[in-house]
Amino acid sequence: MKFLTVFFAAVLTLTSFAGPVEARKNLLFVADADFAPYSMLTEGVPAGIDVDVMAEAAKRAGYMLDIQFKPWDELIEMVRKGECDGAIGLFRNPEREKFAMFMEAAPIHYSDYVLFTKVGSKFSFRTYDDLHGKTIGRIAGFTLGDEFETAVADGKLQIKEYPDIAAAIKGLLLNEIDAYAGNIDVTYYRLKTMGMTSSIVYLPKKIVEQKPAYMVMSRASKMEDKDRVVQGLERALDQMRKDGTYNKIARHYLLRF
Repeated sequence: MKFLTVFFAAVLTLTSFAGPVEARKNLLFVADADFAPYSMLTEGVPAGIDVDVMAEAAKRAGYMLDIQFKPWDELIEMVRKGECDGAIGLFRNPEREKFAMFMEAAPIHYSDYVLFTKVGSKFSFRTYDDLHGKTIGRIAGFTLGDEFETAVADGKLQIKEYPDIAAAIKGLLLNEIDAYAGNIDVTYYRLKTMGMTSSIVYLPKKIVEQKPAYMVMSRASKMEDKDRVVQGLERALDQMRKDGTYNKIARHYLLRF
């Protein structure tokens, strides 16, 4: 997997406040390789809302930042094993809390998840009982909230997992699945780039609504004084929300901000 370093010229200006560059520490964070417009490559350069926000937060907190893009399931394993210092954009749950320190004071973004279906399909979703006997696609390793996972455990629906969004969309078009459960912003962004916004639509009922996603530190990371790192990044993110920097960055990618 290609290694990508987020190195902004603006970081160099921080030395006047944060001490000599050699005294500052590098953070290695991983981001989802398939989550535009939150994390993506633009002409070979790491970009996206989460990537740009994380870079600015690290700069304000006094850290240099390296970012690797990885598939989602590989990202989770890297955090679990301490093969990185942290990751960007995780939903919080008890299992992940065992291996990740969530920067809960300042979410990096909020997510809405819905079901995407083919135009013209007779698919209704008002309650989870409507999904009885249906096969729903999702990205491998993703969790979609307690209600959805309970419906899966109760056998109300079947799950088919895909390695990325493009594969899930293909599965939907080939009738491998009845619907795809995806992030509204991310899936619509991908459909737009594929020229398929008139072929696939999403249903109005949300599976997940305004669920916070966080930056996390790996508990197994060899980074010293992880609590201090977390607190510094949380303060920076909170400041960016309050001073309008977050919305300014996000608006570059999504007009709704």
